[in-house]
Amino acid sequence: MLTIFGFHTDDKLYTKHAQILTCSAKKFDINVYFHQVSKDDWQKIIAFKPKFIAKMRRELTGKILFVDADAIILQDIRPFFETIVEDIAVHYINGTRLISSTIFINDTPNAHLLMDEWERRQLQQPEVWDQIVLQELVDEWVENKKVTLNKLPPNYTFIFDTSRRTYGDAYEPIIEQLQASRDMRWLKKYKERSRFEQWYKKYPLLSKSTKKIANRHDVVNARTKQLGIDIKLSISDLLD
Repeated sequence: MLTIFGFHTDDKLYTKHAQILTCSAKKFDINVYFHQVSKDDWQKIIAFKPKFIAKMRRELTGKILFVDADAIILQDIRPFFETIVEDIAVHYINGTRLISSTIFINDTPNAHLLMDEWERRQLQQPEVWDQIVLQELVDEWVENKKVTLNKLPPNYTFIFDTSRRTYGDAYEPIIEQLQASRDMRWLKKYKERSRFEQWYKKYPLLSKSTKKIANRHDVVNARTKQLGIDIKLSISDLLD
């Protein structure tokens, strides 16, 4: 039985996104486990993501799927993932660069070893992006036949705008990544502005960067409406 798992920080934005992801998974009767962590603690814990995923692989039984909290499940993914026999499955954008926002981890000895090794290597080089460390490890172990890999099609790690630009209309999203980090970058810059600049930054018609955030919210809200989930995002959520 497949279990989706992940973590989110305790701020309003990521908590809302985690609720959206949880609701979308439950629409298809998929088991979900999400862990909330303090935003301050998350920033202090070295190699948090690999440590958390390795820990969950040790504690959970069966096939598990890590999904970033700011994603949404648009179809029943169980038939696809439950047939995967390889140790790990991830998407390589354009076949070259691993994207770690969706990671399938089988309940196999080699998959357990792989996650433990990712944690170990990340702790040795905490300044390197965990996604890069994972790709170097997976590529090395696949070449040495220590682990088997299934390269996921784009549908299961579909970034709502950039994947469309990359692949055109060849794929439709099944697990869609909604990129909440863009809101956090916008909010950081907003707080650095003067009061006058903050005033016009609130309005999409006056600010290009705010329009991009509003467009992202429109995509999120269209998806939640599609699934009958009563959660919406707005610019005012960021400023409360």
